Amino acid sequence: MTDLRNLKVLDAAYCLVDAVHDAASRIDGQRVPRLRNQLLRATAAVPANIAEGARGSRPQFAECLRVALRSADESGAHLMVAMRVRALPITDFRRCEARRAVVCKMLTQLIRTVEEQHARGERRKG
Repeated sequence: MTDLRNLKVLDAAYCLVDAVHDAASRIDGQRVPRLRNQLLRATAAVPANIAEGARGSRPQFAECLRVALRSADESGAHLMVAMRVRALPITDFRRCEARRAVVCKMLTQLIRTVEEQHARGERRKG
């Protein structure tokens, strides 16, 4: 079991959620309501999957981290569409995309670390 308080990637994921929620408040919900909702759901799934995986075995944790990474990628696609259809200002897109890129990099590294530790047979701390 991993102590959630020690996961920096979880803090970064929450910062992504904050940035996306702030930006989504400026998306015209009448014009692109489904896009806005998909963006919010995909982004919220990132920290949720990290937290879910922290309670399981190393392989379960790694799989939940991969799901979180896919959700972050989905968020990126929704951000790009929102920007391209001019529903999201470029400044909001850049701010959210920068946070998303940090989360993706952190998730990728953590997945690698967890998988390497599992391959070496190390016990989980926490």
